[in-house]
Amino acid sequence: MPKLSGSAFASAWLDKFDEVERVTATLLIDEIMLVRRDELHRGLVGLLDTVAAGRSDHARPLALFAERAVVKTGEEIDPFFPGGDRGRATGAGVPAIAPDDPQVGSEGTVANLITSYSRLHGGSVLSHPGPDAMRKEKVGPIVIVTDFIGSGKRVTEMLEAFARVATLQSWRSYDYVSFHVVAYSGTIEGIATVRASRLRPRVHVVTGCPTIHDVFDGAELVQVSDLCRRYPGRQRYPLGFNNGGALIAFAHGVPNNAPYILHSTKGGWQPLFRERSTLGADYDFPVDAAEQLMERAAALLRIKAARDRLDRPVGERWIRTMLVLAAIEKGPSSAQAISALSRVSLKRVDEITGYLVIARWASQRGRRFSLTDLGRRELLRLRRRRSREPVLPTNSKPFYYPTQLRSR
Repeated sequence: MPKLSGSAFASAWLDKFDEVERVTATLLIDEIMLVRRDELHRGLVGLLDTVAAGRSDHARPLALFAERAVVKTGEEIDPFFPGGDRGRATGAGVPAIAPDDPQVGSEGTVANLITSYSRLHGGSVLSHPGPDAMRKEKVGPIVIVTDFIGSGKRVTEMLEAFARVATLQSWRSYDYVSFHVVAYSGTIEGIATVRASRLRPRVHVVTGCPTIHDVFDGAELVQVSDLCRRYPGRQRYPLGFNNGGALIAFAHGVPNNAPYILHSTKGGWQPLFRERSTLGADYDFPVDAAEQLMERAAALLRIKAARDRLDRPVGERWIRTMLVLAAIEKGPSSAQAISALSRVSLKRVDEITGYLVIARWASQRGRRFSLTDLGRRELLRLRRRRSREPVLPTNSKPFYYPTQLRSR
C-alpha cells in the first residue's frame, strides 16, 4: 500500500512547502490513520454486539442514540427530553438525525448505522426512543454511539443532558438502566473525560487514536509541532480543538481535533482536507485490513514482504505481536497508547499483551506495559534478520513465540 504522501491527492498539497518543510509535512500525513466506511461500521457493530451480550437482563432492549449537540439555555444544559428535569418524563423524545442530510457529517453516518442495526435486531434494539417507548419496552442499556471521542466535550455534555432527566436518574438509581458510550476511536484524554461523567458510563472503543504526541518524539515532534503552528497561523489551538493533535481520518471526514494545518481555510490556507472532507482521498484509503496491517508493518517494523503471509494465522499473529512489542518499546504504555501506535485493535492488544506478560517479553505495572530484556532481545533478532532478508514464520517453521504465546 503506497503511503498517503505518495498519492496524487497529497502531492499537490505537499508542493506548497519548501524542501525542508515538505519532509516534515510528509512525516505528518503518513501517520494519519485512514478508516474505511465498512471498517467503521464493522467495528461499531462489534462493540454494540458486545454491549448487547453483556446485559444482565436480556429481556431489556438497548436504547441507541447518535452523539449530537445538546440544547443549552445560556450556559445551562437542558434535559435531553424537554421538560424532563422535573417529574415524570413523557413524550416521543428527540427525533433521530436525518442520515441523508449532507450537513450533519458523522452524526448522519452514525444515525444511519443505528437505524440499520435496530431493524436487524427488531424489538431488542430501539433507535432514539423517547420516554414513552423506553418505559413501555423497559429499556436496559442506554448507549451513545459515535465515530470518535476527541476532547470528550460533546459526549460528556450529552451524558449530562441525560442526567438532567429525573426519570432516567430514578431508573439508574434502581439499576434499571446503565449508560454506555460506543466509539470507533478516541484520544486518551477524551475517553478519560467521558468516563469521569457523573453517570459513570462504560466506554467501549475499537482502537486507540494516534496523536502527534504519540507517534513523534524528539526532534521530529518539535519539527511537526512547529509546522502545525506555522500553517495556517494564528490559531488558538494549532494542533486541533483543545490541541488534541488527532491523526485520524474517516471516509466521511476528519474530526476538529486534527491539526488545523490539515483542514482549516483560515487566512486563505489550502488544507489537505478542505472543510474536513476526505472525499478527495477516498481512493487512497486502505482496501482491507490486511493492506492496513501491511502498511503498518512497513512503517513501524520496516517489513516490506509481509503481504504474502498475512493470510496465514501464524504470520498475522507474529506481525501483530511484533507491532505491539515495537509500540511498547517507545516507553511504558497503556493498552490504548499501544493500539494507537501499532494500529492493532484494543481487543487484540489486550490478548497479545496478556501473552507477552506470560512469556516474560513484557511486564505490567498497573495498566502500563514495559519491555523486558527478553522482549528487547526478540526485537533485536527481528532487526538483524531485517537487515538481511526478512524471514517470516510459517506453520512448518514457526519462531519461538508462536508456541509460547499460542492461546490455549
